[in-house]
Amino acid sequence: MLAYFPSLYPDELLYSWFSRYHEHSGNTSPKQTMKELFGSASVVAVVDLPANLSAFHKNIKQFHPPNLKEMINQHTLFKYYTFFQSNEVQQKATDYMKYGDKPGTIHMFLGIVASTIKDWQYIRFCTSCVKQDRANYGEAYWHVSHQLPKVHYCHIHQEPLQNSNVKLRNPHKHEFVSAEKAELEILYLISLHSKKTQWHLHKLAEESLNLIINNTPFDIKDIQTVYKYLMQINGYANHLGKVHQQYFTKQFKLYYGEEFLSLVDCDFDEQSDTSWLRSIVRKHRKAFHPVQHLLLLNFLGTSVKELSNLKEKTYQPFGETPYYCLNPAADHYKEQVVTDISITTCTSTKKPIGTFTCSCGFVYSRRGPDVNEEDSFKVGRIKAFGDVWTVKLQGLLSKGLSYYASAQILECDYATVKKYAERQHIYTKTDDDPVQRLKVIKEFEWTNLLKEHPNLSIKQLRKLAPALYAWHYRNDRQWLNDNHPKTHSKTYLNNRVDWQKRDLELLAKVKQAIKDLYAIEKPVYVNKSRVGKTIDRLSLLEKLLDKVPRTKTYLEVHLETREQYQIRRIKWACKVIYENNDEHVMEWKVRRLAGLKKELSTSLEQALQKEIRKYQEGGTRFEVKIMDI
Repeated sequence: MLAYFPSLYPDELLYSWFSRYHEHSGNTSPKQTMKELFGSASVVAVVDLPANLSAFHKNIKQFHPPNLKEMINQHTLFKYYTFFQSNEVQQKATDYMKYGDKPGTIHMFLGIVASTIKDWQYIRFCTSCVKQDRANYGEAYWHVSHQLPKVHYCHIHQEPLQNSNVKLRNPHKHEFVSAEKAELEILYLISLHSKKTQWHLHKLAEESLNLIINNTPFDIKDIQTVYKYLMQINGYANHLGKVHQQYFTKQFKLYYGEEFLSLVDCDFDEQSDTSWLRSIVRKHRKAFHPVQHLLLLNFLGTSVKELSNLKEKTYQPFGETPYYCLNPAADHYKEQVVTDISITTCTSTKKPIGTFTCSCGFVYSRRGPDVNEEDSFKVGRIKAFGDVWTVKLQGLLSKGLSYYASAQILECDYATVKKYAERQHIYTKTDDDPVQRLKVIKEFEWTNLLKEHPNLSIKQLRKLAPALYAWHYRNDRQWLNDNHPKTHSKTYLNNRVDWQKRDLELLAKVKQAIKDLYAIEKPVYVNKSRVGKTIDRLSLLEKLLDKVPRTKTYLEVHLETREQYQIRRIKWACKVIYENNDEHVMEWKVRRLAGLKKELSTSLEQALQKEIRKYQEGGTRFEVKIMDI
């Protein structure tokens, strides 16, 4: 019986736990440690998915360790590799880790060996975590989260992970090597990736960790339903579930970029019909690596944590019931009362067509899918107006309203009202009077013209429709005056100002202001607005700059663009980080201090990498240059 066994640390690999015991016990023979832990000297030291854990757990039960399920789930890569596996495979893997003794078996039936996505060659670590662990526990240890395939960054410190000198598949298969016995002070160069690639690497690290810490159960049998739904709502599959493969694969590669896809062993041929990306959205006939699942989920705008909420979702191209009734004659106009919908497929575009039938008899259709809330109020075609609409039309015409007036109220064409009125043998005096009918038509045309061109003056409208304006001027001038466009006040300049003198005075103030702004230690954006506020002449610079040509020319030469300002901030940030005795001028620190956006232009990205590389390679001080005035 063991007389001592160390405590298990947070996020620690079981391999690391065993290796610390080997070191603490003073055993010189690795096989002696194996015999003490597992009761057999033939057990193999496996980093990610160790076996024979049931025997080990019995040997240390007097130390009250975590239960066996917790040890497997939280201190190995079991949950990572089995999250997207069936319940049968998960149970088989669990049994192997508890009782198995044949090394490599679990890696075979989980598909790890055959996968094109390869494991890390060495056990990995984070330099900041090593310092933190030694401060908190007196020793460093191997973390589970640092060994996840294709994870390049530590989720705690957001720093690049480094390779130790201990191989993941150790040729000395019975030997446990602790973090303190490994070389962790290795000098390394920071890998420089594009901002886009770095963002995706951080996202992959976050989602990979979710596979381990997520406790919500998910059945892989539901994955195809989830993928179908996500592909449909993102526009990569139609309402029947057929995938637009060419468009889908092209957008996927554009989203991630070849640099990132190559870095995580997930690049593919867009034209190949058997690529992993096309296969994963079809009916699954083989297993896929967790990295491939995570990339697809992220591309489709979701996370591992949301999978359990998506398995019951079905795609509805026109949203959920009830739908809006778009019958202007009904009391429930634009209210969600329609529950009857039938969906067909457009023969030319293959897009869904929804036909909505309301209890008021109004039937309309439109081609989908709906993209936003406004689409819910669109009518493509009216198939039936219904009794409520017909009764409303009869009431309007019986009150003496014209066809045009009735059409405006019912939001339809004049011809439609006329057709239904004649069908019902409904006529009005207004429509029998040709003069009155012409007046209504002309008023309708003029009001439509005002709506189409709200910013035009009366003179501009007169040029646009001279005959229509002339008719109203001659026949109904008072109505025309009442329906004029809103007049715009004119701005008059004071020509008595001596602009030449003002130009010289303003130029002197602008020169001094620009010089002072560039001299500020923490860079500020030197643009026209900033200069104008500094000299309290913002309105003049914005509205009357053409009146001061010398000042205008000086500003054009000495103001900076947004990109020039960002380059100055990059240089300032690198200098500040370096002068604070920071060990490394890290890109993520520079981006944070300089306040850069996620997506940068190519030239700005190159300037950022070039400036950081100067400090990483030479460590020389580089001064932030102030514009020479």
